Amino acid sequence: MSTPGPSAAPIPLHIVGEPPALPAPNVIGTSAGPDHRPAPAVRPGVVDWAALGVEPRWKGQETGDCAAVLSPVLGPATGLEPYKRYAAGARQRGETALVVACPGAGKRSHNVFSGTVAPGIHLPDHYGSISANPLPTGVSPQLADGLDHAEHDLGTRLLNRPPDTWFRLTHLKESGSSNPGAARMWPPPGEGELRPILVDGRGDPVAGVWMPEGGGARWFVVPHGTDQRLLVEWLVQHALPAYVPGALTRARSTLLRDPAFATDAEAGLVETIAEEQRAHERRQTELQQQLAELRAVADPLRDGLVFGTGRALEDAVHEVLVAVGAAVTRLDEVFGTKSADLLAEYGGCRVLVEVKSANNRPPHSLPDKLLKHLNTWPGLTGSEPVDGGVLVVNHQTKLPPAQRDAEVYTDRAFADALTVPVIGSACLFDWWRCEDWDAVRQAVFGDTGVAQTPDIAVPDADPKASGRPGLFSRLRR
Repeated sequence: MSTPGPSAAPIPLHIVGEPPALPAPNVIGTSAGPDHRPAPAVRPGVVDWAALGVEPRWKGQETGDCAAVLSPVLGPATGLEPYKRYAAGARQRGETALVVACPGAGKRSHNVFSGTVAPGIHLPDHYGSISANPLPTGVSPQLADGLDHAEHDLGTRLLNRPPDTWFRLTHLKESGSSNPGAARMWPPPGEGELRPILVDGRGDPVAGVWMPEGGGARWFVVPHGTDQRLLVEWLVQHALPAYVPGALTRARSTLLRDPAFATDAEAGLVETIAEEQRAHERRQTELQQQLAELRAVADPLRDGLVFGTGRALEDAVHEVLVAVGAAVTRLDEVFGTKSADLLAEYGGCRVLVEVKSANNRPPHSLPDKLLKHLNTWPGLTGSEPVDGGVLVVNHQTKLPPAQRDAEVYTDRAFADALTVPVIGSACLFDWWRCEDWDAVRQAVFGDTGVAQTPDIAVPDADPKASGRPGLFSRLRR
């Protein structure tokens, strides 16, 4: 025989606004009879309060014992009796005043200083207000740093089920004028902070939590149009356990249990779960560190080969050649502009490497620059013979990479007539990111008949350009 769980009372929440209208009564003669009534339509936005374990308290109902305030349209009117009774009750119990407010509903205005402004919310006492500026469509918010568990969960829910419009939130503090003779505000404005939970691409908050100095209240500010069920579920499952646990204790909610009354088996399992969570967080930190190390290597090279010109592109090509085990010399530092950009040596093969870029399709004159340097190379003092040369080109740099031509030269007749290899820097990047070292060697040096593992580092004259051969492989172990 199963034992029933603890009885739980619904958690009282003050919902700012009017209760939803009851369905119209069934009038005799307007339907086919009691056995043929149409199924009730599901109204969008309707919350099944009982299923969520909540007792909604509307306008005109007692709010002094409520656990939190949900204001789906704006913020609660802090000067009216419902909020004053709620705040007084929370203060008497020593609990945090917990509010979820949704600015942005209603008529918008525009001025030259603030742009388009939607209705914001007024904070309690003399703490000012929070304004809401509508943002363009297509904004993709991100989680802010330093969130606690409940804040992180709210931000994730908002990202998964975003509102129709995001708003830039700004905390406007009330302040007195500093002009001589001007009346000063009394009492002085209170100090508080709006901490971001979600930020837009400029780092401005689009969802956040306002807290007065010294605590005592948490006002979570999310966009108007956020799904009410999402907010109620988050309040009951995460916000109340984190910030107002006493409300769950009074309701005997199963979401909060006093550890002092736990069985040994329960306590042991709770500790096991906590340790699993800590181990997961440690492992995640390790993986994030590894990812940061990989990106520190890949970012400059990726940017150089895909978008770079001039020295940035040359440095990236240098890195790839070092990564495959080649010894590379920067010729501009030795011979000036009389020679190609790089001299690469691998497996007894020595080649000149000319590195160029073009905003659009590359001109047919680029291979001539390499041919000229190959012709003048034997006359340079101290130069040793080379076996040929290769031209590396980053072409159509003004276009997104996906829209560029796959080949450097699309004129097939011209490409077939070339006497020197021409390689697109994007191809070089693809081989590098996949660690296809053989493809790089074959394209630059041809078939040398020499195999060398990229895990063996080759000394380089430039200490800042080591190439870190095999770094990706080592980090993945």
